[in-house]
Amino acid sequence: MRGLHHVGYWVDDLDSAVKHWGEDLGVGPFEVLPHLAFDSFVLTVDGEQHHDVVFDHSAAFAAWGPVVVELGEVHAIDDRLAAAYGLAPGKLSHVSWVVPDVAEESGRLARLGCRLINTAQAGPVSVAWHDGGPLFPHPIEVHQHNSVLAGMHDRLSALRAAACEPGNVFRLNQNIVPLAQDHAQEAGQAEPVAP
Repeated sequence: MRGLHHVGYWVDDLDSAVKHWGEDLGVGPFEVLPHLAFDSFVLTVDGEQHHDVVFDHSAAFAAWGPVVVELGEVHAIDDRLAAAYGLAPGKLSHVSWVVPDVAEESGRLARLGCRLINTAQAGPVSVAWHDGGPLFPHPIEVHQHNSVLAGMHDRLSALRAAACEPGNVFRLNQNIVPLAQDHAQEAGQAEPVAP
């Protein structure tokens, strides 16, 4: 069975979105990856592969209960890729799961009618994006299993646990700052604040 690993949303301003999710939804702290760089990125349009694709984006990840949430801000993107992703701030960008063999799962999704959008690799992370086809009204991101992804939820949950320890205050973009008790009282807070 393929379990959900994370769900992603497009945002127009990552800092504001992280703050909103923390204050209004209690999600965080977030691990922020600015201007993600790819070792390879291949867009597939009508069966043709394109290697000259612009996709500059930043992402923020946090544990949200049993799953991981990803917020993504796009800084620059190829029009063909934006159209395939259905890019619109505030919209669900994708659901993602992790598999032992990304090429095999990509082939399975294609047979189910979910057209390949792109493949990409950055360090140990290898993915294939597909449109939702008959399964979903949004794209699917499939990840090759690796230690980074396998430990992601635990790592993000540990950030949250550390943020909630006495003496720590949750700050935007995963910053956990010790707060002296006298400063907390001056700020009108009897207890440290966490989302």
